[in-house]
Amino acid sequence: MSVTLPYPWQQETLSGLLARFSQGQLPHGLLFNGTAGVGKRHLANCLAEYVLCAGPKNDAACGQCKSCELIKAGTHPDLQSVAPEEQGKAIKIDQVRKLNNFLGQTSQQGGYKVAILAPAEAMNINAANALLKNLEEPSARTLIILISDAPNRLMATIRSRCQAVAFAVPALAEASRWLAPLCGDYEPEALLNMCSGAPLAARDLLDEGRLEARLSFADDLNQIAAGQMFSLQAAARWMDAEPLLLIEALLTWLQSASRQEVQGDIGQLMEAELQLLQLLQTVGVKLRFRLYDKLLQSKAQILSGANPNQQLLLEEIAMDWQAMMASRKPMRPAI
Repeated sequence: MSVTLPYPWQQETLSGLLARFSQGQLPHGLLFNGTAGVGKRHLANCLAEYVLCAGPKNDAACGQCKSCELIKAGTHPDLQSVAPEEQGKAIKIDQVRKLNNFLGQTSQQGGYKVAILAPAEAMNINAANALLKNLEEPSARTLIILISDAPNRLMATIRSRCQAVAFAVPALAEASRWLAPLCGDYEPEALLNMCSGAPLAARDLLDEGRLEARLSFADDLNQIAAGQMFSLQAAARWMDAEPLLLIEALLTWLQSASRQEVQGDIGQLMEAELQLLQLLQTVGVKLRFRLYDKLLQSKAQILSGANPNQQLLLEEIAMDWQAMMASRKPMRPAI
């Protein structure tokens, strides 16, 4: 069987974890945190395969033992994954109780038990409290890996009982080399800049019309700013898109506008995005941050499983954008 290998930018992180494991110093609770799209879940899988493998070698599972075969089949009795039952919903207390029962049992393969919980911030408060006991008093030879894009949304008691492992965005050149074979006619740097440098997020933009939806969203925002489209008309056009995709796109553009003020040139961009950033440079910083904060709240609502009314959410985004554009200063003419 083929084994899960780390992405190029993850090798150093994995080597450090494996060294601690071989020395018996790996904590029972790990919190993988960092920007979405940098491969946190992927590295958790690499680590889980290694820990459960009967004969790992060269910083990877062997791919041949019974444990590796069970992982490949998705039936390993000592590996459990917990995720929301529906995308965008919460991880419930009953799911964590089942996980606790698993963690309290003896390993069926005579080695470690590994649990991967993602996204950890999706746990509701009851679920998080239920997990605390196992983080405080873990069974022997147990590894719990929590994965989070937003660790600040986790209970402080959960964070304090895990060893944090931060995942940084890789260098642009390294990410571009990895992404280039997947890009077709698109420039890897432009795709990476659309996703704040996160390689897997850039790759995922190429799937199922996500890139087209994002560029169409940018075009609509430009038309609202030019007075060529009403906000409610634009919101109606966005109803077929994923709200989270649109929110994350606008968050990225607002971040890029701030970076551009500090750094100047921020690299290759799609034409529609370049026009948006030019517009955002004519808006006061306070207004941009106000919209950014509102978008973060909307994103948190969706990720918490609160299931906000999609039409009202999109209409509010469109109207906020229109109001912000109405307040902007005239663009400075090029010299």
